[in-house]
Amino acid sequence: MASFWKKFIAGFVIGVGGIIPGFSGGILAVSMGLYKPAVDAITGFFKAPRKNFRFLFPLGLGGVIGFVVFMFLLDWLFADFRTYVICAFVGLVVGSLPALLRECNEQGYKKSYPLWSVLGFVIAGVLITLSLITNAGAPRDITPLISAMCGAIIMGGVLLPGVSISFVLLTLGVYENFLHVFTDTPRNFIAALKAGDTFGEAFSGVAPNLLLMLCGLAGMLAVAVPVLLLIRKVIDKYHGPAYYLIFGVVIATTIGCIVQEVLTLAADPNYVFAWWKCIIYAALFAAGMLFSANTERLLKVKE
Repeated sequence: MASFWKKFIAGFVIGVGGIIPGFSGGILAVSMGLYKPAVDAITGFFKAPRKNFRFLFPLGLGGVIGFVVFMFLLDWLFADFRTYVICAFVGLVVGSLPALLRECNEQGYKKSYPLWSVLGFVIAGVLITLSLITNAGAPRDITPLISAMCGAIIMGGVLLPGVSISFVLLTLGVYENFLHVFTDTPRNFIAALKAGDTFGEAFSGVAPNLLLMLCGLAGMLAVAVPVLLLIRKVIDKYHGPAYYLIFGVVIATTIGCIVQEVLTLAADPNYVFAWWKCIIYAALFAAGMLFSANTERLLKVKE
């Protein structure tokens, strides 16, 4: 039972990492010693279904609950405290870098490996630069196709350690609106019922958002199995280069998120700079870094 709850809490933290900017659910799974066992349990589920189910169930349950809970929480935080949240989560991703680097070198080190980090940094840097030049960070409306794309990106980010999908969605300008698709639906439905609408009328009012939610889930499912199978083959055969490539992507996306937030603040006529804000920014960054750096010690669990 103790193992169940420890895995549940670990899954909860991993689920939180899947939705908050700067956090990576995948790298958290790596730091807790759960990533490779989870991939093996999913891809080889039918080889030992009872054993794999007992291992995966608490992780999955905690992950879903963590993802949903923080989706609603961040919807509120981003409305009034966006910069503060991003500072804390940049600290989180910086604090997770040592765990990612240890995973990079788990099977040995070669002098050529850092070149893969340079490649990952350049590829991600080019994409981020293009997005900034084309104003891709500006808010976009969520269509069924974009919702499916967001779902695919989220699943890919959850499965790829070190890649913060929230940073990607922020760069594309769809992060907050995609959150609203999920958070506004139950709110609007309940509000319609309280206003006197029938169940059918309330359901019709949220039907467009339900369609977007289904498209997002479809995107997740479409990506899950192929990415898992690909990850297992790549990690088994090219462990070092794969993780060093991811390391470079993490560095680039973190810098990109900081640059985008600075540009957003600079363009905001209502933003007022104050020295005390810098102190809060630094404190939140440090708190996030310390928590992330100690995640492995606090939540490491055995298979």
